[in-house]
Amino acid sequence: MGEEESLDREKNKKKNIANLWYNFVVQNQIIGRLAMQEYYNTERRKGKHLTYAERNQILAMVRMGTKQKEIAERIGVSARTIRREIKRGMVEGLLRSDLRKYNEYSPEKAQELYEEKQRKKQGNLKIAQNIKLSQYIEDGIINKKYSPYVALENAKRDGIEVNICLRTLYNYIDKELFIELTRKDLPYHKKGRYKSKKIAKKIKKLGGKSIETRKKEINDRENAYHWEMDTVVGTRTSKACLLVLTERKTRKQIIRKMESKTSECVIKEIEKLAKQYPKTFKERFRSITVDNGAEFMNAEGIEKIGVGDVYYAHSYCSYERGSNENANKLIRRFIKKGKEIEEYSEKEIRKIERFINNMPRKMFGGQTSEEFYRQEIINIHRKAA
Repeated sequence: MGEEESLDREKNKKKNIANLWYNFVVQNQIIGRLAMQEYYNTERRKGKHLTYAERNQILAMVRMGTKQKEIAERIGVSARTIRREIKRGMVEGLLRSDLRKYNEYSPEKAQELYEEKQRKKQGNLKIAQNIKLSQYIEDGIINKKYSPYVALENAKRDGIEVNICLRTLYNYIDKELFIELTRKDLPYHKKGRYKSKKIAKKIKKLGGKSIETRKKEINDRENAYHWEMDTVVGTRTSKACLLVLTERKTRKQIIRKMESKTSECVIKEIEKLAKQYPKTFKERFRSITVDNGAEFMNAEGIEKIGVGDVYYAHSYCSYERGSNENANKLIRRFIKKGKEIEEYSEKEIRKIERFINNMPRKMFGGQTSEEFYRQEIINIHRKAA
């Protein structure tokens, strides 16, 4: 009996150990699944650099044949970040067992390159001591379409310590000291200014005046309420376009979506503005300067709505509407050439308008166009009183 009891106890002991091991394995599998589920369902903090663990997850998904767009969604970064990460960490010329060569993404190589860039930022570089600012700048320029100046000014407004100047930031970008940010990410590059010789041209339009007759106070931007107007198109075949009005002194923008690039649609949008400002429209729109596009042919119709004067710039002299042209470049940060304007909703267009009007401007000492415009309204009313 004693021997049988001993065997039963041993048997039960082994059974209990097996049950404990089974429960341990099952529990860990459940915990692992929950952890993965929580990871993929948690929104990743923007601007945070990829970790070594995330790089290994990228490798696993690449091996499973997961598309880069899906990898980006699972990790919580942009598809562009994944493309650059895989390209940067790619190892070429690896050998298979059958001696065939192949290329594969390496988390180890990508991590080494990342750490090397981090080491370069150490020492006397101010940005190395301010990781929060570094991540804010990268996120702002890459994802939010900020210019370097706007990124620094918004960082100040958001309470982040800014310990570098604009020129230093440009130097860091040129030397590629950021993890993701390069000069290619900048909205646009400044080109050398030049003055073209004015070409005298007789305006053959229905109403309107030549820019040569425009008053000096408008040319010198002494007062607000004088505008430049242009259209931004998508593809050559698309009908819809944007009507863009830029106030010359404050650079405030009014951006409206039009069904087509015609004078009838321009008149229609100006009429909407007149209804928006029924009492002050004539005061707010003392003049508008346009190019020689067919959509602006009916200057007489625009003036009948209440616009003071419509001036035509010389042909092929876009610099005469420089503020307008610069505004169009800002819009192109969000709507690239070749994109259909029809794809963008009125809400998205207004969002672009708000972004431009509320970005700090170097020429105004960090003040936004919206702030400057409102201040001008107050000043004009004070003078009138």
